[in-house]
Amino acid sequence: MKKIGLGLIGLILAAAIYYFAIGASRLTQEVRMHVDTQLASLQKEGFKIEQRHIKEKKEHFIISFDDTRKISTFLYRKGVQITAEDAEMFKGLKLGVDIHYLPDISSLLSLDIYPHALPHVITTSLRDKRELLKQIEEILKNKTLLIHLMLNKTASSFKGHMKDINETIKDAQQMATLHSKELTFEGKITKNSIYAFKQTLQNLSFILSDGLKISLSGLKSNYKVTGKTLYDYTTNYQIEEAVVDIQSITQIRLRDIRVDSASIVKENLASGTMKISIAQTNITNSKKPYDLEHFNFEVKASNIDISTIDQMQQADLSNEKVMNSLLKQLFSKGVVFEVTALSLEHIKSDGKKIEGFDLAAQLTFAENFDFPALERNPLSALNAINADAKLTFSNELFALMAEQPPIMMVLMMFPPKDKHNKKEYILELKKGNVTVNGKTVM
Repeated sequence: MKKIGLGLIGLILAAAIYYFAIGASRLTQEVRMHVDTQLASLQKEGFKIEQRHIKEKKEHFIISFDDTRKISTFLYRKGVQITAEDAEMFKGLKLGVDIHYLPDISSLLSLDIYPHALPHVITTSLRDKRELLKQIEEILKNKTLLIHLMLNKTASSFKGHMKDINETIKDAQQMATLHSKELTFEGKITKNSIYAFKQTLQNLSFILSDGLKISLSGLKSNYKVTGKTLYDYTTNYQIEEAVVDIQSITQIRLRDIRVDSASIVKENLASGTMKISIAQTNITNSKKPYDLEHFNFEVKASNIDISTIDQMQQADLSNEKVMNSLLKQLFSKGVVFEVTALSLEHIKSDGKKIEGFDLAAQLTFAENFDFPALERNPLSALNAINADAKLTFSNELFALMAEQPPIMMVLMMFPPKDKHNKKEYILELKKGNVTVNGKTVM
């Protein structure tokens, strides 16, 4: 259910842009001819076109997701990151499409896209909940989940929004409410591809009657293609605030969240970085509140073979032989993972403010690393892995941790080094040997 919800907008936008926008001309007839051609092609890619009704300057039809394996291959070619197993969850989904040609002086066409029928996986799970299913069908009938998209006259840019949502569904056991306000987006097109995409969302909340509430506000996101492959890009997300409230007993409030990522491909090998920062986290429960200040996480990966990743995206995950072969092929390039930063600047509790911790680590796989062997004989496989990490705690945080009996036992076995008025651990894995501050563990 969650994956379907998160992936639906992306699938709708991909279908809309690639089949009703790219290459369209300024004239209604030429645009319709383009639509005719692309709809015929669409049916060869696993979709089915139903109930098509054409008028002078508008038309309506339904897109049905029939052959999901073909659909996943097609969408992946167009840049939508989806596996065959993920696509299977969309089988039976039907999208209604309303096209208006030359709706105003500056637009080539407009699109209204909305779910017309639910995927089989949802209708099957609701088979014994007829009242709930009836409410959802009413939501679909009213076109509550609607995306409106406008393409400019030169087919070089688009913009749109999602209809605001304020819906509640319920059965004998539970009630759920979804709010969404001011979701807007825009993008740019060049050489028949989307190379830039922006999105904003004012508010989103999900509330269950059992006391769970999840909300976020002030979302902004940007995506930009920077090269020739699907793996040449930059993205960033900003969220002003996110809150998780559990039965009014525990509340987690995150403020000023930022996620930045980038990837670049050279000689068929991708390298990427991802940075996550949270300015402030407030945790409130029945015992005591905690304030965490300036959390940072940064990770890098390199020597990722994109041709192998492409094969894994479309492979059958249940075929162990195929997956093991692809994993061995992936790690044969000498994959390197780095945690360049994992830190928490300060912790506040009971009116006291103490310093936090810092971690940096690197994990390198030899070209002969055999992933399946890791399950059969972990100690043998470790010979093909080198790793090192540096973990530093403030004296105050270390003292608090040492008050916990399980942690105290570990600290007695592996005492830290005192360095720069902090507690430090150096962990190393080389040729199957693990050491902590120079002391052998295994």
